[in-house]
Amino acid sequence: MKNIIRYAMAALLSAGISSCSFINVDPLSEIPKDQMWQNQRDVNAGIAEIYSSFRTALRSNYFSWGEMRSDNFVLYQELPSEFRNLILNQMTTDLACTNWASLYKVISNTNFAIKNIPGADIADQALKDDYLAQAYAMRGLCYFYAVRVWGAVPVYLEPVDNIANAEIKGRTPMEEVLRDVIIPDLEMAESLVNPSNVERKRISRAAIYCILADAQMWLGDNEAADATIDRFMAAYGSPAAPKSNSKYIFEPDIVKLKNSFVNHLNGVAGDNNPTIDEYGEPNEFIFVIHQNISEAGLNNYSMIWNVYGCGMGQGSTVVLSPKLQAIYEESVGKTPVDLRFENYLCGSKSSMESYQVHKYMANGASVNYQDVINCETDYPVYRYTDVILMQAEIKAKLDKWQEALNLVQFVLNRAGVASKIAKISDFSTRDELVDYILDQKQIEQVGEAKRWFDLVRNHRVVEVMNPINGIDSQSQELFPINQTILDLSQGAYEQNIGY
Repeated sequence: MKNIIRYAMAALLSAGISSCSFINVDPLSEIPKDQMWQNQRDVNAGIAEIYSSFRTALRSNYFSWGEMRSDNFVLYQELPSEFRNLILNQMTTDLACTNWASLYKVISNTNFAIKNIPGADIADQALKDDYLAQAYAMRGLCYFYAVRVWGAVPVYLEPVDNIANAEIKGRTPMEEVLRDVIIPDLEMAESLVNPSNVERKRISRAAIYCILADAQMWLGDNEAADATIDRFMAAYGSPAAPKSNSKYIFEPDIVKLKNSFVNHLNGVAGDNNPTIDEYGEPNEFIFVIHQNISEAGLNNYSMIWNVYGCGMGQGSTVVLSPKLQAIYEESVGKTPVDLRFENYLCGSKSSMESYQVHKYMANGASVNYQDVINCETDYPVYRYTDVILMQAEIKAKLDKWQEALNLVQFVLNRAGVASKIAKISDFSTRDELVDYILDQKQIEQVGEAKRWFDLVRNHRVVEVMNPINGIDSQSQELFPINQTILDLSQGAYEQNIGY
């Protein structure tokens, strides 16, 4: 029998047991060891598989992990669903979002890439380095998702060729994974990435800066995060002084920003050329999860229609929470009107009694179910506004209050409510200023899978969510580990506290 490398296999892997039921995923391909990772074509296919498996892993988990446990949404109808459990804090260990197998599948793919790319026959060293940068950055990003969701997680940095002989590893503490795995991977990626790589469906140097600064914030190293964002600004321009040749800009016009969410990919032929920007012009998006069934396969079409709703008068899984609805409605009743109400929301029913997030569809439009499968939709992982609001939070925590408010000002200028910016005298403590920035980020980035992570990073979960769904312990900042994983781990993992 040929020696087979299962390079698409999840690296958490059913280590130490005799079948692959532990991860419950089949390998995507089995390639004879002497025929893979030989040349540029092989490596390009391997990198494409990393992104394909990442799209699949985040297709639903993008919403489950980053949005649905937060105070952004309530149920449109009381129908059984995973999102219902998340919103109501009825967490069980059989929910799909508690299973890390799909994420470790991506990590496994990156481990094979990191091991084998250096030996591949690729004459263009810059291209070879960039492939390696993609693998390091994606591994760092996947572990970053893992620690934010589960806290301590097992760490695998070598590929596993034979799951029957693999080792079950215990869980490594979150801070250690951040410090010793995620940040070094991202720093390695930064040193290798080709600056001419500008395709937003893959990780560019700009995206690496974003992920790195975010991870440094989670580690509590705000000085390092501030310096990383400064490097981003030096390379791509600041909102006050954008660079004319930069692909990544803070878009000051909300109509143009809306267009980036809705129209820029319409009718554009797909491409995998990292030096060509598929969007065709500078915009806010830095790294996106591209969901389109005709390009990315059956498991990679957008769930935006199902989750946020498909248009005026049509239902959705969730609608805006009463808290956010009141904030938006209050802003519309005042002068100046907040432009985000019109561009980010629409009525969920003709009575307008509740609102859908409508960032991803043209204002006033509705989309038929038959059309949504092939729609060109991107889930933003990072856009320029993330950079602005991350640095505002950092500045607040470094007690540079006016600099923090100056950054928030750019976001309110675009929303048409610049006159509503707070003053330093409005705050008595650093925490009050941080809360203000998080509130502004919630309004601006609703529907972009940020709110839950912001609450967890700042330990605001109990304070914010207890009155809403009864979360009463900081331990519930973490998700439970899926029971299937626990049952088949041979006792290597203990369930997270509280589950």
